[in-house]
Amino acid sequence: MMLETIHAEHGYINRLLNILQQKLVAIEQGKTVNYSLLKDIVEYLHQHAEQCHHPKEDVIYHYYLEHYGDKETIAQLDLEHEELAKLTQAFADTVDMILMDAVIPLDVFAEKLNQFVLRQREHLQFEERQVLPLIRRHFTTQDWVNVAELYQECECDPLFGEQVAPRYQRLHEHMSA
Repeated sequence: MMLETIHAEHGYINRLLNILQQKLVAIEQGKTVNYSLLKDIVEYLHQHAEQCHHPKEDVIYHYYLEHYGDKETIAQLDLEHEELAKLTQAFADTVDMILMDAVIPLDVFAEKLNQFVLRQREHLQFEERQVLPLIRRHFTTQDWVNVAELYQECECDPLFGEQVAPRYQRLHEHMSA
């Protein structure tokens, strides 16, 4: 079912956020950080989450809105998805600047990384604690059939799918270590 898939994807995102949190701690302790690995994580979040995960959620949420109401919660989700897309792009740009040898003070970067992780986690918690239970309570079997017809499945997950894309091999190896 789609909610189980979304819940699993939230788990994948949390795994990546945990790695980012570990890198934040390393930065705060003055340790060396592999910024290419950070780039891989942010790129995955930007590419897969923004182009596959959120659109899947949006189909479900908008269907819920049309059939069951609660405009405030769904409007907040739409705004959060837009905000997260901008935040992810801005953070990706910062990581790219570092990889191109731009001088960004570590405390400034650490604060941006911290805000990125916190905001992503807040969003996931909002969906897991408020939105998904609401949908689970209201949706009927026919609602799920209708939603499935509205959603076109994305390509296989390039990091957590059956086959890891070459682009994410380094990140996959890091997570497996």
